[in-house]
Amino acid sequence: MTVITKLSPAGAADLGAHEGFVSRTYRCPAGVLTIGFGFTMASKVFASYWMAKYGRRLKPGDTITREEAEELLLDLVNHEYGVTVSSKIKPQKQHGFDGASSVLYNCGRGAANWRWAKALAAGDVERAAALLRTTAITANGRRLPGLVKRREAEARMISRGIYSTHKSIRVEPTASVPTTAPADEELKHYQQILTRIGHYKGQIDGLPGPRTSAAVRAFQRTQPNLNVDGILGTATAAALDRAQSASDGGATATIGMVLSTAGTAAAATGGAPEWVLWFGGGAAALTIVAGVYFAWIYRDEVRAAIKRGMTK
Repeated sequence: MTVITKLSPAGAADLGAHEGFVSRTYRCPAGVLTIGFGFTMASKVFASYWMAKYGRRLKPGDTITREEAEELLLDLVNHEYGVTVSSKIKPQKQHGFDGASSVLYNCGRGAANWRWAKALAAGDVERAAALLRTTAITANGRRLPGLVKRREAEARMISRGIYSTHKSIRVEPTASVPTTAPADEELKHYQQILTRIGHYKGQIDGLPGPRTSAAVRAFQRTQPNLNVDGILGTATAAALDRAQSASDGGATATIGMVLSTAGTAAAATGGAPEWVLWFGGGAAALTIVAGVYFAWIYRDEVRAAIKRGMTK
């Protein structure tokens, strides 16, 4: 039996399309500095490359070329995720390996121990695909259309060998896709967030149009690290998800994000602040924790803003 150990070019293209390419550092919903195809300093392959090239950790304002990121993506997936797919899941087909690698890249290597992976390892491809469609489709207790769409695409790849692309969420109608097209649940999700934070005044219908595009631009103008282009790409979507987490029910909802993302933030920043362990109980304490947490994850941007103010 041939053991598949490397991501195919088609698999790399599909994974990259799911992740979305961003040339400049941005904060993911957990507040972790991210660049390229979802690269962070938590990745040994990426961290080693970045430290060798720049002699320091990733910081706000850093950039990467698409060519550079594509080479890194293949190396990173094959060395950090592909080895787990090959040793634990052992897919019999290249498209099975590609789909499983995409899941692990998105969910972590521990996903190789989940039910869908065990079914695939046992050779039950259809059951693996069925289980995958309902696996890891929520974040902070919320069902995310983008994750639903990604799991469906990965399930199709594993079971049928169908590769797809998923780049930016379309917010402007085109001649080839009229405004009468079916609603996009992912776009509806972000219209709801834009409405909640005061940028979108139209109907929440999941349909592209000038109001949605204008709302995206208005939001991007409030974010120092986003291009104001009206495109709802990976960085903009991540910033919107962060904005929603920050506004959900005030401090009580925010503390859930603090606890669920503290481990990720610690891995990417070299250690979480000790206050995470000190505070507890009471609405006042929750408010303090929320404020300090966001001051911590945005510390670089806050520092830069202070410096800009001092030079005016």
